[in-house]
Amino acid sequence: MSMPKHDLSSRHFQRKISQFCELRIAPITSKRVLENIRPFLMSLIIYRRSPPLRSGQLDWTAIGQACDVEAELTAGLKKQLQPGLDAIIRWLDGPPAVEEQRPPNPTASPDKMVPTKKAASAPSTRKPRRATADGIVAPSDTAPRGPAPKPISPFPEPLFDATEDPVSFQDALVYHMRRFGETYWQLYRAVVHLNETFDNKTLLSWIQGERVPRSVASFNILRRIERRYRLAEGYFKEKLPHQARSLYGHDLGDIGPAERRRISLHLPEDFNSLPFTKREETLDWVRRVIISGSTEYRRYQAAASKQRYAIRFPGVTYGSSFLSSRSLAAAAGTTQNVAEELDDPDLLSGVVDAPPRLAMEMADLIRFKTSALTAIGFQRNGVWGEETASQKIEHLGLMFGALAASPNGVVKGFGVPLSRLSFGLLVFPGVWDWYLQWREQRRGFYTKWEEDMLMVAQALSRADVGWIRQHPELLRNVRPIAGLIEQEEIDFAARDWHGACDAFHRHAANRSKEIQRVVRVHRDPFEPIMCVLEADSPLAEYRKITDEIVRRMPDEARYPRPAAEAVRSFLLLRLGLHLGLRQKNLRQLRVCPRGHYPTSERRLEDLKCGELRWSDRDQGWRSLSRRSHSKTPVHPSSDRNRFG
Repeated sequence: MSMPKHDLSSRHFQRKISQFCELRIAPITSKRVLENIRPFLMSLIIYRRSPPLRSGQLDWTAIGQACDVEAELTAGLKKQLQPGLDAIIRWLDGPPAVEEQRPPNPTASPDKMVPTKKAASAPSTRKPRRATADGIVAPSDTAPRGPAPKPISPFPEPLFDATEDPVSFQDALVYHMRRFGETYWQLYRAVVHLNETFDNKTLLSWIQGERVPRSVASFNILRRIERRYRLAEGYFKEKLPHQARSLYGHDLGDIGPAERRRISLHLPEDFNSLPFTKREETLDWVRRVIISGSTEYRRYQAAASKQRYAIRFPGVTYGSSFLSSRSLAAAAGTTQNVAEELDDPDLLSGVVDAPPRLAMEMADLIRFKTSALTAIGFQRNGVWGEETASQKIEHLGLMFGALAASPNGVVKGFGVPLSRLSFGLLVFPGVWDWYLQWREQRRGFYTKWEEDMLMVAQALSRADVGWIRQHPELLRNVRPIAGLIEQEEIDFAARDWHGACDAFHRHAANRSKEIQRVVRVHRDPFEPIMCVLEADSPLAEYRKITDEIVRRMPDEARYPRPAAEAVRSFLLLRLGLHLGLRQKNLRQLRVCPRGHYPTSERRLEDLKCGELRWSDRDQGWRSLSRRSHSKTPVHPSSDRNRFG
């Protein structure tokens, strides 16, 4: 076994490897494994031995046995340990330091010294090395082969002034490297620190246009290059083909991959350099505000959405004049059996279809409020549009669902059997009082929603024009329900239907006034945009969003889908700002492709929507509104030139 070589060069490299172990190995493994790996690496340096190899690759089985860490040698530990082993292999392949060269062995036999003497007697052009006073051989005066390495300067001087500003990231990086006369290897040695594992091939792939920076470490290297070349901060980042792409490589601990993808989009670039407490605070804020919801209303909505209890009316839609007898007969054969099975409220869970009788009553109400002409003998005050009708169906379905839900479940309904549900229940004050109090207990206070429901109740029971008022036969389906409706109330309504409707109308009006005094706003829709509304020019603030979309537009050749999504976002914002349409009207806006015949105004009136169409005369897009029939240009020439 060869003797240990405690020289200056090896001791210096041992210190580097020891620091490497503290930085890369200690954080991910136990102290025992660290104390086994560190001496193994030191012995490779001291005795100048290469790590175990097999077919030119590291033999991890032999390494684990040598360190006695076979069980702890995971894939993550191998990944962190490999740079240190590669560094040792590179150090061993280099020429030995001058201090490490030993004089010839004086105890060698004369026979072995003969070739040496012969070789020494031969003429040689090499100059003899001189030893110093302490016996160390001085370095040879012979110059090493190849050009001398270029010294590393933190701020090199450019060879020429910057007269160009390339558009792409690859061209900009190559241009500035040429301006400072540096190769990719020289730049790599200048910006990458010794204890970092950033691969030089990554920098080469940027120059060749094969890859672009995406990790936190890559963006740190970009910032160092910008400082080295004295460029503006963010110069290279602004030239990346996909500005809106999130970074990876944040130090997020044991957070899973799926949550990492959602969180990393909202983390700052210097997240890894922040103190631990600041990182924890940032993660908590992103999870609470962006991922899971921040406001009280969003938390309530998330919890309430998991509790399904509504009654669904699948056969009732806007514009349908009636439910066919065939569909009702089919429903009677299937849904009625389901209703009988679900008479036990403990079995009622989730959203169920309405029983046939209740579905017929809802269909008659929708026909009454949406048809062009009322049936003979009936009167009404106002009609419902498509959106209003859909909303009323949903709200009344929630009310009937709450009445039918089990009182022992999470919804804590009243437990009315499905077979007893009827619109005739809505003329009794006890039913509405229970429903209002039930909603108040779920949410914690009264809102505008309860007031709107009472307005619907007043409209249905209003004299002469109320739908329930004009259908006294609804009372035939009402049965006493303990705690809601007494038999005396049913008898009074049977004797004087209009009197019962008048009494309920007054009760609903009084309840509406009482709720108005205590109503609270659970969700202010203007709160998220108050900073915009309070600005001197709200439209200018929104225009900043469109400008940022254009500035961060992905390269359509490399990222076609994200580029299309960005263009869609830009057009939606610009059209909304320019036309001033509501969300519904903007969503229903039609588009006539260039070169096609536009839709007639009468057809648009029937469809109740507007249309975007190309104007050959103005050489631009125009919007035709169905209400005013006005033709409005939708974008200026600058945007038209940019997006066609």
